[in-house]
Amino acid sequence: MQMARASRSIEIDVPPEAFFRLLQDYARYPEFVPELKAVQVGPRSGDSVEVTYWLDVKLRVFDFTLRHVAHNVERIDWELVRGGEFMRKNHGAWTLERTKAGGTRATYSIEIDLGPLVPATFEKALAERGLPNMLANFKAAAEKMLRP
Repeated sequence: MQMARASRSIEIDVPPEAFFRLLQDYARYPEFVPELKAVQVGPRSGDSVEVTYWLDVKLRVFDFTLRHVAHNVERIDWELVRGGEFMRKNHGAWTLERTKAGGTRATYSIEIDLGPLVPATFEKALAERGLPNMLANFKAAAEKMLRP
């Protein structure tokens, strides 16, 4: 079984430190990611935190838990902790670079395996088509909330 992989970058008109803070504010994700119905943030342990997401994929709502690990303000990695019947693997990263204009070039990379109940074509669509929408949502939220 081949995992679906995707990676995409977007330029955001806020500095990396500000965007990094938004990325770490997991509880706010449902405010600007329409597919997320709820988020529960677990206790932090150093630079690591477990976050449970309730994702609406039209047919039903699935929940899964990821462990996010922050590395300075340049990167946040995640790994699947619990995916139930819906998700077998999910790991990836946000990588942030400062642009010449002082904004952020954010790259989102993911590898995902949604298990035998989910068709590979749906997996690929989620990784490739869902990604531009999600990045646009993060960009809009960051620029709305964080621009002076």
